[in-house]
Amino acid sequence: MSNPQTSSERDHTEQKVWTLVDALPQREAIDSSDAKTWVDEVVGAHGEAAIWHAIRLNGFGGSEIGVLVRNQAGERADHQASAHDIVEGKLMRRAPLESTSHLRRGHENEAYHATRFYKKHHAVRDEVAFKVLSEAKGSRAWMRYSPDDVTLKPLMPIVGEDGGITTVHTPGQLHRWLDDYKAPSQVESGDEIAFQYACQLHQGAILCAEAGVEIVGMMLSQFDWANWALKDDVVAWSPEIGQMILEAGDHYWECVLRGEVPPYIRKPALDGMDGYIKDYEAAAQMYANLAALADAAKKRADDIRGVLAAPLEGYKLADVKLPVGLVGRPALTISAKKMMDRELASKLLTPDQLDACAGGSVLDADKMKEALTQLGVDTRPMRKRDLDANKLYSMAAEIGLDPDALVVEQLTFSVDKAIKAQMQAYVDEHYPMAFARPGGEDEASVNEAGHDDEAPVG
Repeated sequence: MSNPQTSSERDHTEQKVWTLVDALPQREAIDSSDAKTWVDEVVGAHGEAAIWHAIRLNGFGGSEIGVLVRNQAGERADHQASAHDIVEGKLMRRAPLESTSHLRRGHENEAYHATRFYKKHHAVRDEVAFKVLSEAKGSRAWMRYSPDDVTLKPLMPIVGEDGGITTVHTPGQLHRWLDDYKAPSQVESGDEIAFQYACQLHQGAILCAEAGVEIVGMMLSQFDWANWALKDDVVAWSPEIGQMILEAGDHYWECVLRGEVPPYIRKPALDGMDGYIKDYEAAAQMYANLAALADAAKKRADDIRGVLAAPLEGYKLADVKLPVGLVGRPALTISAKKMMDRELASKLLTPDQLDACAGGSVLDADKMKEALTQLGVDTRPMRKRDLDANKLYSMAAEIGLDPDALVVEQLTFSVDKAIKAQMQAYVDEHYPMAFARPGGEDEASVNEAGHDDEAPVG
């Protein structure tokens, strides 16, 4: 949130915002009460930055276009973003009040990110090209783009015989690139680039071409926080993505001009699955067998654990580690995890003795509850009710929310009891308990004569 404005500063900001709003091509489709609420809330939340938010109402930016492309193709976008919400925003029915940690992290770290990027690639910003692209207006009225960077670096993209794209260094020769900086919470090590990131760069490349800014390539730079490194990937130009951007932008901008909010992309109801049942019959059988085997193996492992643990009862291992199995190649190592009875210790030891045994500090839940009680806080309202998934889904759809964002399904698989019994019999045959005990082979021989119910099957 920006610093609070004085009354006169707020009035001045509101006037500027209203000037921009009244000049919007979709102004006739915007309800005046929605506009007033939007201006009041956004100026109050963002101060002078509300002017920037008002400018964004005039089209679709790079961060939005990937969502529109995916929704136009009938797919849901990442992070619950949707064309529905974007168009609502352009019609001022939804105010940009959120300020997520992801947005703040990317914005506040961008200068440092750029410094690291320049040093890594021996790059410099092309100030002239950056200014041209920042002010560019595309042939599509809705197309907007705020570039992160346009750089000159001694690097050229090369397309290999397999269609893959690599780069070669060209010392002494600088080439112009369109770059985008991202600061996701987690960076995957693979080479795959998120589709929506690719769309954002493609929209920038389209505007570069229309503004006469020639580039040799596009690069996505992601700040890998875990490894404190930059993961830089070249994004190859795709005519198909370029065309999808134009079609999606045209389609949804027409929605904005008509004041028509597109529906959420919803998952279709499950229907006509006979083909699925037939096609995946073998896979289902394999999964059921393996899942049942894993369950049976876990149960037998627990039984054998009891056999291994019984001789150690009554002994204190302390920090001793017992390698059991072949010398130099133990099958397992047995050690002890220390579990303390803190309540009993507090009764038996003096405060000084307890201090001498101090380790890390933890919050005292009992004292927190006592403090809340002393403050007169009724803890009963802190309980929360559960919700019915079907009712929530219907209610969300009825009031215009995105039901699939509120109710997410997770598949579960239940294995047939008969298959579990078959897998248990398999474990009994190949991993009988008799073999786990000392002298097990001799016992097994006796068991086969009918003296033990746990004899090997067959």
